[in-house]
Amino acid sequence: MYSFTAGGASAALAAFGVAATIIVGLMFTLSLTIATAQDSVVKALRTHAGDVKRAGGWILIAVGVWVTLLAVFAEQFARVFAV
Repeated sequence: MYSFTAGGASAALAAFGVAATIIVGLMFTLSLTIATAQDSVVKALRTHAGDVKRAGGWILIAVGVWVTLLAVFAEQFARVFAV
């Protein structure tokens, strides 16, 4: 509302045009950056696919051990981590 009182409709329209141009430019730049980053991330993941799978396997084993411990020692965990 201030732009209408300070400079009228033409100033408000100019401010809107500048803001719209900047937003479109930022969105285009962001899209291009994300697309480029995705390509490099995919290349890196393909290069290190074996390492990623191995790390995922270790994480899966650790979570399985944790869930088993929680099931076996449920009463002790309930006393330590009271809800």
